[in-house]
Amino acid sequence: MDKFEKTALLACAVMAGIILIFFYAGTALGHHDLSGSDDKVTETAAEAGNKTPHSSLYELDQNGEYVGFASIGIAGGFFVGYIWNITFGEESTKGVGTRG
Repeated sequence: MDKFEKTALLACAVMAGIILIFFYAGTALGHHDLSGSDDKVTETAAEAGNKTPHSSLYELDQNGEYVGFASIGIAGGFFVGYIWNITFGEESTKGVGTRG
């Protein structure tokens, strides 16, 4: 394991620890029920703009949001991975016919 891998592993462990600390603090403070936060934001924005709130064209339930965001994240990862060499100009030397 080289220095970069050790640093990346340590950074991931630290970030996971921070997330767990915030999760524990949130549950310890009693923030268990956060349902309806989207509705609160919509109503607040509508009041600020002096307009009536309306529903969107297509609404997802909680599991639908998880699947939707995961799908978009995976598709974005594949897209960035596909155009990485084109964008940043890095070319791999593996598999190139350099016979010696």
